[in-house]
Amino acid sequence: MDSHVNVFAYGSNMCTGRIRARVSSAVPIAIGYISGRRVAFHKRSLDGSGKADALHTGSDSDRVWGVVFSLSCPHKSVLDTHEPGYRVEDVAVSANNGTIAASMYVAQEHLIDTSLDPYCWYHRFVVQGALEHRLPTPYVQQLEAIPVVTDQDAARRQLNASFLSC
Repeated sequence: MDSHVNVFAYGSNMCTGRIRARVSSAVPIAIGYISGRRVAFHKRSLDGSGKADALHTGSDSDRVWGVVFSLSCPHKSVLDTHEPGYRVEDVAVSANNGTIAASMYVAQEHLIDTSLDPYCWYHRFVVQGALEHRLPTPYVQQLEAIPVVTDQDAARRQLNASFLSC
């Protein structure tokens, strides 16, 4: 049995500091993309904001870029607890060194709300993670253009800002 599992991160978990705060064994092993999906910030979170989802479109021209992290098997269940409202899906990530089998988190359909926007701190995790791992510039620009809202909970804003040194 393998002692590690691969997870494809395309939202806030792309930020290495963020994912390592959740599971210390996370190591980035590749960047890549999933075809037939596009990133959307429409997953209703417990805090009322929009979180990232890899929305299935079926169009080969749509791609969600992200980072494949390897983590110890016991840590996968720990990471799962940080992802309420998502289901786990097995995917094949297209990377420079071939195809990598991984799992990723996909929003549960009953939690999709297209009227939502992400909080600015959450959006910063996503953009900083994309910059940290050198995702393609046009994709980073697409992420940067996502509308955001200010989190009115000052304590939550401050807590999350403390992790923003990806």
